[in-house]
Amino acid sequence: MRRSLLAASTAATALTAALSLAMNTPAAAGAGGGHEPEPWVKRSAVMRANPKDFHSLCRKPKDGVPERRTFPLFERGKGFTAIEDFRRQEPNGTVFWSGHDPRHPENTISVSVIGACTAGPVTLSGEIEAGFRQYLYKPLAKRPGRYLLQEIDTLKLPPSGQGVDTVTAPPTRSAKPHKPGLRIATPDNPAAIDIVVAYTPATVTELGSVAAVQSRIDYGVNQLNRALATSYVPASVHVVNTYQTQATGVARENAGTLLNMISNPTNLTLGATAAAQRAAFGADLVALIAAIPAEDSSGQANLPTPAGPTTSNNAFSVTSAFSITAWENLAHEIGHNFGLKHDRKTVVAQGGTTPVGTDNYGWVTADQRHHTIMAYSSACTLACTVVNQYSNTVNQLNGQALGDENNNNAANATRAAEYLAGYRTSLVTNRVSLTMASSPVAGGSLRPSEYGPYDPGAQVTVTAEPSPGFQISGWQVDGVLQTDTTLNYTITMDANHTITALFTEIPEPVR
Repeated sequence: MRRSLLAASTAATALTAALSLAMNTPAAAGAGGGHEPEPWVKRSAVMRANPKDFHSLCRKPKDGVPERRTFPLFERGKGFTAIEDFRRQEPNGTVFWSGHDPRHPENTISVSVIGACTAGPVTLSGEIEAGFRQYLYKPLAKRPGRYLLQEIDTLKLPPSGQGVDTVTAPPTRSAKPHKPGLRIATPDNPAAIDIVVAYTPATVTELGSVAAVQSRIDYGVNQLNRALATSYVPASVHVVNTYQTQATGVARENAGTLLNMISNPTNLTLGATAAAQRAAFGADLVALIAAIPAEDSSGQANLPTPAGPTTSNNAFSVTSAFSITAWENLAHEIGHNFGLKHDRKTVVAQGGTTPVGTDNYGWVTADQRHHTIMAYSSACTLACTVVNQYSNTVNQLNGQALGDENNNNAANATRAAEYLAGYRTSLVTNRVSLTMASSPVAGGSLRPSEYGPYDPGAQVTVTAEPSPGFQISGWQVDGVLQTDTTLNYTITMDANHTITALFTEIPEPVR
């Protein structure tokens, strides 16, 4: 049975924590400093963030019905209202919050509230995705407490891919022989993949501050984890360290050159440090964020064919900072590390083949208006935009399939996940797990907003998906019956927990 994002809406009642709308002042687009706006920027304004509007994010989160929040847009008195999917507070006082529109679940927000839990100024960094519009929050380093809000027409963005963006490294020797059938991630035992993320000094210059770069990384990794969960891939990617590289020496940073540098452990500019970081933090993957011009290729990554016990050197990616928010490109490039390929049209256009019986391809919807993460926008016959999912056989968007049995990146990501998680031995020992169950088993299934294991204190929302003929009737957490009967339940991962959705059969109508 296919699940429609439009039909997967949440229950109505939710805690309301409406944020008062910020003051807005017209300003130039781009970097906010007097340049002509890019053709995809519809309008922009400099906004002020009121710290009082965000203090409630720092309180101990409540479990149960997901919190509802309203974030500022341009029109005074209106904003983007969402219910919480995921929340995490960083040691530096920044709170990352993601959610979706309860009426249109395909419309989402992922935002870092920088300084929310400090005594200093507060600003926003992140993005709202609503149809063919994006609303981008960009912190202004020289104006504490203010940020640039831009409305983006996604149909006017540059192409989401140009040329071949994959490199396959030769295999390494495997220390342990692969035993078929023993390395498949499951919802009860999701794969945890650790990643080190580096960024160039030019990226700091482009985005304006280290805090802006960190929040861009948070956005990209959250969107990656959201895509994995929404596409039913039981895996999550965890940032175990970030660091700024030395100057690359590449006057116009480009993905191919930088990938060659960072993946080569003998390269003294990027590669040696990356190898040391990978070893020090037990990172399975290494990603580099760079200041690549929008008109150039937006990234490049290693592509194992497929991922397996000898592919741990196919663990590197380079992504342009711009493309992370423009078309979810961090999830695209790291998708290549999972062994995922482009859509069939792009594979053939780049000189590849699509043999009969293979299914590892991205997808363009039948109406040609959307493409999944691994597909190129150039594969659409009309102007189209990305949907933050890997091609799969389960979901639909506006009645349009997002894949089929012959085009199913998600299935391939599931098969690859445990291999990636085993590239290095994790050094993280304090993550906690969430066990999900249904009662009765035939009553339905559960899907988290992000798969675990989780860093302590993270808050995740679990969605019940009733089987035909069943309805949600309640929840149990660690065996204790809860009072909430909505389709969504938010739980704080302060320890290992078990959550059970209680389903009952829908009574036959009285005749």
